Amino acid sequence: MPGATAQPISALLPAVLRRVEQQHGALFVARREWRRIVGGRLAAHAKPVGLRGGRLVVAVEGPGEGFLLDYQRPVLLERLKAATKGKVQEIVIRPGRPKEESSRGDAVRR
Repeated sequence: MPGATAQPISALLPAVLRRVEQQHGALFVARREWRRIVGGRLAAHAKPVGLRGGRLVVAVEGPGEGFLLDYQRPVLLERLKAATKGKVQEIVIRPGRPKEESSRGDAVRR
């Protein structure tokens, strides 16, 4: 851009990180705290996969996990609200095998 002055990356990083945290911070916290919030057994078969407009989308492997998550929803929602400082307002249950998090280099396409 004509007339624009170059800034060091260190001057831009705080604003970028604030924006990332605003957009994805609550989802990161929900994922990080998930096992503690729901317990190991349920966490093995249900994972938070997205957050939009206060709705935490949780993918569940089967109907049993969906039922259990639905049954425990009020308690889990309160725990999630506390962990995310009120950013999670609702839990949406979606069927589907939660994808394991892995580095991009580990994935092999066939």
